[in-house]
Amino acid sequence: MGGFYGFLWDSSWNAVVLQLCVLTLLIVAVLPAPAGLSTAGLRALGIFVVAIALWITQALPPAITGLLALALLPLFGVLPSADSFALFGNSSVFFILGVFILAAAIMRTGLSRRVAIWLLARLGHNPALLLFGVFLLGWTFALTMSEHAVAAALLPVVLELVRVAEKAGGEEAKRYGKGLLLSLAWGTIIGGTGTMLGGARAPLAAAILKKTTGEEITFFDYTLAVAPVTLALLPVGYLLLYLLWGRRATGMRELRASLLEQVRTVGPFSAEERGVAIVFVATVFAWVFLGKENDLATIAILSAVALFVFRLVSWRDTEEYVNWGILLMYGGAVALGTALSKSGAAAWAAQHILGDAANNPLLLIVLLGLLASILTEAMSNAAVVALLLPVGISLADATGMNGAPVALIIALASGLDYCLPTGAPPVAIVFSSGRLDTKDVVYPGLILLGFTWALTYLTVRFYWPMIGLMP
Repeated sequence: MGGFYGFLWDSSWNAVVLQLCVLTLLIVAVLPAPAGLSTAGLRALGIFVVAIALWITQALPPAITGLLALALLPLFGVLPSADSFALFGNSSVFFILGVFILAAAIMRTGLSRRVAIWLLARLGHNPALLLFGVFLLGWTFALTMSEHAVAAALLPVVLELVRVAEKAGGEEAKRYGKGLLLSLAWGTIIGGTGTMLGGARAPLAAAILKKTTGEEITFFDYTLAVAPVTLALLPVGYLLLYLLWGRRATGMRELRASLLEQVRTVGPFSAEERGVAIVFVATVFAWVFLGKENDLATIAILSAVALFVFRLVSWRDTEEYVNWGILLMYGGAVALGTALSKSGAAAWAAQHILGDAANNPLLLIVLLGLLASILTEAMSNAAVVALLLPVGISLADATGMNGAPVALIIALASGLDYCLPTGAPPVAIVFSSGRLDTKDVVYPGLILLGFTWALTYLTVRFYWPMIGLMP
């Protein structure tokens, strides 16, 4: 009972947020809908506002907020109960689950650490090459695994290099160590946008798009659309890292010795590592070349089953590495996006928020991308996709434009944030090392963000019309 009364009278931030959310739901339950908006649409907006507030403040765990959204939609008469809970079973959730299980096998067998140490040992001859090695490693791994999982898996390897560099002494050694950490963060963030495997935001956007319009974005479609940005940011990001942290040699003999020692400790390839590598390569091949004929989720789940059939991973490993909360959160986000579209709330909000931009497709895409980038600094990219995509699709539909460019720009922009730990999990992970100050992350991140948006605009303006995405 104490906890219940504490919820009613507690003045802490989380309690106030929860109280305001309850009040919001009570108001939209009795408030008449404004002109042009149905009662179901008003209630859908109210539930959406509550979910976004809870995701931003984390007054409730994100997974619980996702479940709450699923339950509130039928409770308030926005969607039938069967429809609401059926949306949790959409293919994007199972695609993400399959990807998580594949990543769990790669990390548990030590395959990711082996590849990391092998590559860094061959690039550890001078500080510039080693910096590039860490950046390239994060970029490459994040093309095939969740970016935050990559950052978490590689952080111990990079931290060991940072410790060795710091032993060399001097301010330059500390600066170089910061560069190594940011190389990991930036590499994983940029690489994570290159395919649908780097984060769940792209599968979520694809799922909302398909549920709303019937349009489909395949694995190959997404990779082709974002390739110019992802590839161009590889040299741009590294050049910035080099200019800020990589120009002066510091303790390279010690760093080289540390890497060679780690190479000796990993031993020869195990049968499990070889098996996981074969399954993973076959899965990526199927996604790229068979993705149009077969759902991406089907391929992901079959690959996950193959890992268990060949005993390359156990259920205990899966429980340890798979982020089940993300699956619940994304299920709720898909349901919210669908409810906003079906109830007419998204179209109504679109006309009131970005109505003038609908007359110019390029302006609409750029504004949606900028909004996604700004919002992601303060909230999860899943919430950003759930917030902007239904609105953007409604605006695109009003101009006769397909929804695919809207889904692609929001998925891309919501992943390219480098400034704050709240917006980018890899930044939060390297920030947790205690070796970075806020200014070490924010100022360079703003510079890279400027280059990112210049490249994104050029891609949308000139490249997307070439591949048929823009008129």
